[in-house]
Amino acid sequence: MGISQSELARSVGISPSYMNLIEWNKRQIGGALLHRIADRLEIDRDDLDTSSENRLLNSLNEIASLPASANLGVEQDQTGEFIGRFPGWANAVASLARSGQEANLRAQSLSDRLSNDPFLGETVHRMLTRVSAIRSAADILKAYDDITDEERNRFYAIIDEESHRLSSVGEALAAYLDKSDTPSRTLTPVDEVESLFEANGNRFAQIEDAAEKAHKLLREAPVSNRNAYARALAQDRFGDIISDIIDTHAQLETISARERAHRALLEYAVGAVQMPEAEFGGHARALRYDIEAICDSFSADFHTVCLRLTALRPEADVPRFGYYRANAAGGLIRMLGLDTLTFPRYTPACPLWVLYRAQQSPETVIRQLAHFPTGSRFVFVARARNTGAVGFGVPRQYVTDMIAMTEADARLTVYAPDATTRPEQVGPSCRLCPRDNCVHRVEDPLSD
Repeated sequence: MGISQSELARSVGISPSYMNLIEWNKRQIGGALLHRIADRLEIDRDDLDTSSENRLLNSLNEIASLPASANLGVEQDQTGEFIGRFPGWANAVASLARSGQEANLRAQSLSDRLSNDPFLGETVHRMLTRVSAIRSAADILKAYDDITDEERNRFYAIIDEESHRLSSVGEALAAYLDKSDTPSRTLTPVDEVESLFEANGNRFAQIEDAAEKAHKLLREAPVSNRNAYARALAQDRFGDIISDIIDTHAQLETISARERAHRALLEYAVGAVQMPEAEFGGHARALRYDIEAICDSFSADFHTVCLRLTALRPEADVPRFGYYRANAAGGLIRMLGLDTLTFPRYTPACPLWVLYRAQQSPETVIRQLAHFPTGSRFVFVARARNTGAVGFGVPRQYVTDMIAMTEADARLTVYAPDATTRPEQVGPSCRLCPRDNCVHRVEDPLSD
C-alpha cells in the first residue's frame, strides 16, 4: 500500500519500535488497536485477526506432517512467514490438501461401510436366496419334460414370485446405495438422529427460547433436586416442541430413529432448562470451559454440561466441541461429532483413545493430546460414570463421556496443552490407520 512501518505506527498512536515487535510476533494485538490499524489500512479486521491466521498455520503444519511431505524438506519454522508474504498461495495449498483429505476420508468411509455394514450383508444374502430359488425352478423345468401341466405351472409361479421379490430387494439396495452416496445420508437410526443434530448445528432455537422461561421456575427448586426438576419441566413443557422438530425433519424415517430423536432432544431440553444459553455461554467463557467448574456453578451433571458445550453459538473466539459417549463394551452410543475428526461407525475405534481408557479410572477427568497419522492434533477430555444401581456388592456399569476439540480451540480452555504435555500417537481405527509399528494393531490397514 506504500505505507511505511513508522508512518503506520504514528497514525495509530504507537511507536515504530512497538509496531516492529507486533510484526515480528513479539507482542499480542487486539481490541481498539487492532481496529485502528484495520481502519488505517482500509481492510477488514478479520484479515488481521490472529485466530484465522492460526487456523491456517495449523492447517499448513498438518500438511507438513503428512507422510507424503516427510521427505520434501518443508520449512515448518517459516510457515508463518509464508502465510504473511503469500496468503493467497497459503490458502490455496491448505484448500487443496483439505480437498484431498476429504476425498480420502470419503473413500475410507465407503470402504468401511461396504466391509462391515450389516444391511449390505443381509441384502446380498436375500438376493442370493432369491436367485437360487429361481435357478432351481428353471433347472427343473429344463431337465424334466414329463412333468404335468399343474407341476409346470407351480414352478412358473415360483419363478414369478421369486422374481418379484428379487426385484424388490434390488430396488431397496439401489435406494440404499443412492442414499449412502449423499453427504446427508441416513443409513441407521443412529445416523438419522445424528443428521438431525448436524442439520441444526447441534442447536435448537425453539428449545432455547422456551428454556429461558422454564429456567425461572427451576430457580425455586432445591439445589439437590434440580436435575430431577429440570427433567420434569422438560417432559411437561417441551413435548409439543420436540414433536414439531421431529415431524419437520424428513430424514427421521424410522420409528426407532424418531424414538431416539425424542430421547436426545429431551436430554437437550433438560440441559437448556438447567443452563440457559446466554447465562451458560458467559459462565463457560469466564471459567475457560472448565467442565467440572461449570457443573458446580449450575448443579448439573458432567455429561449435561458436555452436551451444552456442543450447542454454543459458533463465534470466532468460541471453541467448537464434539461429544462422544461409549459403553463398557466400547460401543459408541451417542455422538455429536466434529467435521474434522474421523470416527469409524462400523468397526472398532482406536483403543488408545482416552474415551476407552477413562473406565480404568472412573469418576476422574482425564485429558489427552491425540496426534493422528494425518498430523492433526485434538484434545480429548473424558470421564467415566456409573449408570446403574449402587450399593455393596452391586456391579458398576460405566459409560464414558468425552468432549473433543482441535488443539487450536483447546488454547481457549483450561485444557490447553503446555510444553510438557506429551502427544499420544493414536488413529481413527486399525483399518484406517497407516501406523504399522503399533503394538495394539489387530487388523491390517486398508492400503494393504
